[in-house]
Amino acid sequence: MADMTEEELVSTCFEIIGYVGAAKSSYIEAINKAKDHDFEAAQKMIEEGNENYGKGHQTHTTMLQQDAAGEKKATFALILIHAEDQMMSAETFRILAQDFIDVYKQIDEK
Repeated sequence: MADMTEEELVSTCFEIIGYVGAAKSSYIEAINKAKDHDFEAAQKMIEEGNENYGKGHQTHTTMLQQDAAGEKKATFALILIHAEDQMMSAETFRILAQDFIDVYKQIDEK
């Protein structure tokens, strides 16, 4: 069983952070579009966010699978914790963004 090199770990974590950070930004922008009653653009931002979140999630899943299979062991690192924290934050914003869009649609219908 080989350990991930520090360079591999940092690179993978920054890849995750980059993807989920872009996703979170898209979800926030979706809320802003919904606030402006541009629901089509809001939905596009959700889809863009979901695409980036999916890429970050896939990178994370691959790292976990490699670790579990003993192919590349990921050592404890604050950067990994940060990457996982950013994933959870982006997921929370996705849920909130969709809820905000739904609320703004209801307001718009009245």
